Amino acid sequence: MIRSFLFSIALGGSLALPLAAADSPEPTLGKKGEKLLEESFDGDAFVHGWTVQTGDWKPVAGVMVGKEIPDDHHAAAARRLLPMQDGIYQLRFRLTGAAKAFHFGFDPARGELEKRGHLFSIIVTSTHAQLLKHIDKDRPKEDPNEVLAVAETAFKSGVWHTLLVEKKGNNVAAKIVSDSGDTSISLAATHPTFHVKTPTMVFRCQGDGVEVDDIRVWKMAE
Repeated sequence: MIRSFLFSIALGGSLALPLAAADSPEPTLGKKGEKLLEESFDGDAFVHGWTVQTGDWKPVAGVMVGKEIPDDHHAAAARRLLPMQDGIYQLRFRLTGAAKAFHFGFDPARGELEKRGHLFSIIVTSTHAQLLKHIDKDRPKEDPNEVLAVAETAFKSGVWHTLLVEKKGNNVAAKIVSDSGDTSISLAATHPTFHVKTPTMVFRCQGDGVEVDDIRVWKMAE
């Protein structure tokens, strides 16, 4: 079930709408320009540009597998270096095992904002997906986390999904479509902090497991 249009408007102009199950994720904010990255995980080690901050992340059997390490007391987090501003990002993912959530998002580049913390993330759990504007850790009361769009729908463990994220100016749009055709949703929102440069893509996993593959990134065409 997708939350109502009125709920989306109440979140400050954000939008969460269902897509037809047969639709493939195509961009809506612009067109794909130059391809900047095409990456799968066919080797037994990460290529240059990956860093693991917390948790266990590694290529296994052709996919990137991430899971929390309990002693970290933190979500598993890994980053892929790719300085960008406006762009289109696509990847495949699936929740596995006792996964609680998969996050894909960005941090603002240093000096872009007077803020400490992440910029925004697409967060997927077994029951919903949401677009979250992250808290300013230095001003948590003045600038808290904000859920800008949400879609309540099932994301089944073991089922592959394609995620498409667009970032253009202050606008962000995301689409998620399952290989099975059971899930197809769209999220969109605008926020005055979204226009900034980002140094990396940020991948996070809460719980026992998420798998990621087939990362593609394009410039946003003029």
